[in-house]
Amino acid sequence: MYRLFFRPSSLSTATLIDNEKERQKKEEKIREVNHSSNGKVIRNVYIKTLDPFGYSLQDSTRSPKTGFERFGNSVHVKTNEFTVQNLLLFKQYDRCDTLKLQETERLIRSQRYVRQVTVLPQPTQSQDSIDVYVTLLDSWSLIPTGNITSGDWEAKLTERNIMGYGHKISGSYKEEFATKRNAHYAQYTINNIKNSYISFDLIYQKDYYSNSSRSIGLTRNFFSPLTKNAGGVYFENREATENFFYPDSTYRQTVKTEYQEYWYGRAFKILKPDTYLGKTTNLITSITFNKKIYTEVPDATFDPTSFFASENNIIGQVAFTAQKYYKDSYLFNYGITEDVPYGSIYALIFGKQTKNGDNRSYFGAKFAKGKRYPFGYLTATTEWGTFINDGKSEQTAFSVGFQYISPLWSIGSWRYRQFIKPSYTWGNNRDASVKDQLSLNNTNGLQDFTDGITGTQRWLLAMQMQTYVPKDWYGFHFSPYANITLGALADNTKNLFQSKVYPKFSLGVLINNDYLVFNSFQISFSYYPTIPYEGDNILKSNSLENNDLKLSDYQVGKPAYILYQ
Repeated sequence: MYRLFFRPSSLSTATLIDNEKERQKKEEKIREVNHSSNGKVIRNVYIKTLDPFGYSLQDSTRSPKTGFERFGNSVHVKTNEFTVQNLLLFKQYDRCDTLKLQETERLIRSQRYVRQVTVLPQPTQSQDSIDVYVTLLDSWSLIPTGNITSGDWEAKLTERNIMGYGHKISGSYKEEFATKRNAHYAQYTINNIKNSYISFDLIYQKDYYSNSSRSIGLTRNFFSPLTKNAGGVYFENREATENFFYPDSTYRQTVKTEYQEYWYGRAFKILKPDTYLGKTTNLITSITFNKKIYTEVPDATFDPTSFFASENNIIGQVAFTAQKYYKDSYLFNYGITEDVPYGSIYALIFGKQTKNGDNRSYFGAKFAKGKRYPFGYLTATTEWGTFINDGKSEQTAFSVGFQYISPLWSIGSWRYRQFIKPSYTWGNNRDASVKDQLSLNNTNGLQDFTDGITGTQRWLLAMQMQTYVPKDWYGFHFSPYANITLGALADNTKNLFQSKVYPKFSLGVLINNDYLVFNSFQISFSYYPTIPYEGDNILKSNSLENNDLKLSDYQVGKPAYILYQ
């Protein structure tokens, strides 16, 4: 089985460096061909899908050599040509637009069932026409995973490309050893319905404590700077347990909600449409309506301000966006082409909320900018928003954040990058409920921390050194990393920088393989000097996926209030 799923790499350090130089030369040649092809008629579109084992886009002469590779390919269902056609932003007899070719390649590469893809124009005997060749290398799409700890076990099965049509189905089951309580998760997704880029999602989940949700949605995002229309509908039923922390104990209260949302957005070109800048720059207007109904709320003892109350929201947005991409590698994967977004967003947000008998207006703004510099990739984001009720500002939220990714540095044959991500969040005149305050837990700061301490302002600093080991072990590549995350909380009566700083120290390694059919996975451990309500000197193993650091995006989606979390 090992030889079916993994194949030892023949890539030495010198070969990797030579391949990188060769890749840059090929990209330069592709840019020249694309430039000369622009405006010509696309005579034919040829689509070729390669099975996952034994083939390469870089070496067209390679083919499966072992019985294991041939067997793996024989039971694999290749991505259907119809599925690939649905992802194309161009068709036969269109005039070639090089940006559409580049965006098509990026969008196909973003599909989880594709490992590599090229979209190349080729000259024909006619001076005014070209052929376009779309070649993709499939991934093995059936992914069984599991996990076992001292307290529970989990089994999960995901198929990302059902019968080659790009549909995804996923399910998991978890069970505690001691209590026999179980948890379930099920998802069915259609990523792209008939070339519309409308996605369909159906999700059900339940945890050990009977917290559950059922949701269904149709969404078309601004998936490309070329997208004109976007929108979506979403419905959710949720039952959750809210924890209220007190010095002597923790109280749990059940909350049940029904939620529905509808939104639409339209992009307009405001610069010359025949230029690259004009094609990637948009003025976007959008509006959303959502409604949340609480069918069960916490006892008034825990929610005296009725923070958990039904509400209606109408939110509008006017945004100026410019988003482009450059190709890089050795960011979150080992030597695989990754699309890095850069650009800018200037957005104004306005809205109206009806809640607890009040009709409040809302105003907000967002600025974001990202650019690649000689010293690295740098992004900055600033957001502000507030409700206005009877002329008074309520539930104000302000945040500022940065992200820095260094160039790819080398020490000998080792490669490494530095990631730095500081952020600051501040709130004013927030609801008195403890649930309208900031915490340091999970996506809000320190993974596997506690919600037991809260505040109205917070700073965070995450630093990660990511290395890429030059040699492989039986085809496995190892990318060790060290992460330090610091965070602090305070209310508006206290100096934030005089508050107690809570650190988390992590060591881990990302592991992948040149022919790995699963996602890259990680093994990591984190040390917490202290976690309130849990104790001191705590060591925890973290999840198999690393989502601490993500790339920013410069396309707006549905309008929403500025997040305070």
